[in-house]
Amino acid sequence: MREAVASALAELARRDERSAGMARLALDALAPGQELERIDQHAVQRFCWFELPVRFQGSAQDQRLAARSLSQLFDLLQLHRYAQICKSAETTTVLTVYARDHDAGLAMFERLMWESGVEPPDLPELTWGTAVGDAEILARRETAAALELAISLGDVRPGKLGWRPAQERFTRSFLTRPDHQGLSHLDRVREERVRAWLGSSAHPHRERLWPLVGEIIAGADAPRSAERAMAPLQKLLDLAADGIVLTQIGYIAPGVVRQMCADFGWRTSPDPPRSETDATQLITLHQVLRAMRAVRRSGRRLVLTRRGRQLREDPEALWRAATQTLCRTGGVEQAAAETFLGLLLTRSPQGAGSHARRGESDVSAAERTLTEYGWVPVEPPVAAGRHAAAHGRTADAASDQLRAMVMAVGWLLETLGLLTEDDGDGHRELTVPGRAFAIACLHQSAVAPRAVV
Repeated sequence: MREAVASALAELARRDERSAGMARLALDALAPGQELERIDQHAVQRFCWFELPVRFQGSAQDQRLAARSLSQLFDLLQLHRYAQICKSAETTTVLTVYARDHDAGLAMFERLMWESGVEPPDLPELTWGTAVGDAEILARRETAAALELAISLGDVRPGKLGWRPAQERFTRSFLTRPDHQGLSHLDRVREERVRAWLGSSAHPHRERLWPLVGEIIAGADAPRSAERAMAPLQKLLDLAADGIVLTQIGYIAPGVVRQMCADFGWRTSPDPPRSETDATQLITLHQVLRAMRAVRRSGRRLVLTRRGRQLREDPEALWRAATQTLCRTGGVEQAAAETFLGLLLTRSPQGAGSHARRGESDVSAAERTLTEYGWVPVEPPVAAGRHAAAHGRTADAASDQLRAMVMAVGWLLETLGLLTEDDGDGHRELTVPGRAFAIACLHQSAVAPRAVV
């Protein structure tokens, strides 16, 4: 291949020495080492529509010359489709737009990439990240190359009716196809993400979850009993379909609170409850539905969103949404959920678990673990010169906040029927569906795409 490149560059130099020099620079940026076998449509488009205008030194005129020169080189190498991209009207236009407005040029680049059909789409199973490892880089590159081939064969037809679903089906099939070791690209990306998630220096509490690495990578499907576990959330969605009356300060109306407590046999204090604040079960469900954007406030009523209407019709989708929500809150609240779930998952059936000390409740063990790893709630700054007692009260308040965050996770699990009864010492076990739910929560958190920070 290198001999062919050298010959083509020599021929181009005989025609125009400056064009040959520009083509060589462009090719070196596009394919270091002049490895033509690593070039594909996605790479050529990205070079012409992003790297050339953003990273290539020189004026807009020089950039257009580089694109034309690369086109001539590709023609000499019989890579005519790639040559056409370099000299296309789209390339000329995007370079002109970048010269006037960087943000507009970037928006055009993203649109053109998507319309070309070779940009791997996000799937429910995989959202592509921006901070990625080797497995994800390889998966994305090979998916783009596979899409290029599918388009050339007519299996995916960009711009035609139904082409996006066809592109997604092809991408899913390619990413889930096992290799000779029995692992697919999706498997390898998930494993890479989980290991990076567990090893994150910004989240040292996760080191206690390493014994669960295999289960977190594999995840857990919704069990047959998912519909029963989701019944309280389902009921609240059903009520929101007609609009739930809210109090002036946004709490669910007392009549609905009492109805929900009666339907599911929830114990409250006082009993019957006078408001939503008397029913921790309903507080938890309300917060979860808000977090998953299934409901919204409209005046003095709580109503379904479009997402809420979709989830109402599909208990398994509701289960997945709940598992995605619990450990995606960010910060100390997410750390509290991960720590508490990890404590319950790593406990031996007979013992109190590796996190707990004798006589220590689950909530206290999780709170202590979070504190040991340096997690503290965000608190207002303490004024200089304040009495030491005030600092003590602030520390106590922070401890109370941590405990409340851990307890909120327990309330949700209890409300959904995913925990056994308290043994009298503050210790509880996950039920079989509860274990599936906890693993799914950690899996969803771990395989979520990482952002550049």
